[in-house]
Amino acid sequence: MWGRILTVVGPVSLTAVVLASFFTPMLAVEKIEFVGNERIAAADLESALSALYDRPMTTISDDEIAKLLSGFSLIETFTSQAEPPHTLRVNIRERQPILILVRSGQNYLYDAAGVQIAATEEISNYPFLVFDGNPIESPRFSTAVKVLFSLPLETYSHVFSIEVSESLTTKLVLREGNLTVFWGSTEEGLLKSEVLESLLATGVKDALTVDVSSPNSPVVQYPNS
Repeated sequence: MWGRILTVVGPVSLTAVVLASFFTPMLAVEKIEFVGNERIAAADLESALSALYDRPMTTISDDEIAKLLSGFSLIETFTSQAEPPHTLRVNIRERQPILILVRSGQNYLYDAAGVQIAATEEISNYPFLVFDGNPIESPRFSTAVKVLFSLPLETYSHVFSIEVSESLTTKLVLREGNLTVFWGSTEEGLLKSEVLESLLATGVKDALTVDVSSPNSPVVQYPNS
């Protein structure tokens, strides 16, 4: 008899719990936590997701969160995690700056996809790109990004500016000594990077230019040479 009762009551109880989680405050959102946001204020994110409060977490999808956060261009990706009974955790991955573009006399940080991040007065941490067009889907912009990504972090930190020609050849100007580096195309980027790093380590203090466009036969030009 007990077996028959449990057979009937068990599914009914489970159904009741499921329905309660959907239609009662049992798992309703009362707190939203944000992790990973450095440039975006948590208060602004919370305001954008305010419609989720008092909603059962089982009814909230990532697609809905993405729609509510679509106005934040600084968000590259996010993940959400329910932490019962009442907390929704949103992990934010912000876009990371890689270079500076000058727009209407103001310096702006841009990420590798060509998305504008923020205005900046700090010019010692990122290189300038000599470029006037739209960075998104621009071959010249993507070429500059590819070259910068091929550099070791220490070398990258020494780059003051990068310029890409219409034919997609690149030159760099280093902060120290105003040294010009002719990079050429993006081919053999890692080898070029190793050659440049080696030349900088051995000393090109008084040089005017370094040409690593043919990395197996680099050329260093000195004054009056």
